[in-house]
Amino acid sequence: MPENEPESKHQVYQRLINKTEDYIEQHLSEAISLEVLAIHAHFSNFHFHRIFKKYATESLNQFITRFKLERAAIFISVNQTIPITEVALNYGYNDSSTFSKAFKRQFGFSPTQYRKQQELTRNQ
Repeated sequence: MPENEPESKHQVYQRLINKTEDYIEQHLSEAISLEVLAIHAHFSNFHFHRIFKKYATESLNQFITRFKLERAAIFISVNQTIPITEVALNYGYNDSSTFSKAFKRQFGFSPTQYRKQQELTRNQ
């Protein structure tokens, strides 16, 4: 894009989504709320939520949950010896039960089943 050509709203808001993703990636072990993300993006809660809803393909909560669970799944498959409870805590869940339910909802397997499946795939 030429230096003097302004960015479109879509480009600005897409950068906001990317910046939000970066923030979540850096704070995986924390509870992340609309308020925290809005402050980080320098928008009001209402404006941030409206923009996110318009330019993302899922709700903010779905986005945060999916993002954390995808990263947790990678972690589980790479770190075979770390207990699921520890993984749950590392990804912002208060207990392994809540984490396991969310994980199963997202992937169709419990974290333990997923880990075993990944191990079998590696050993073949």
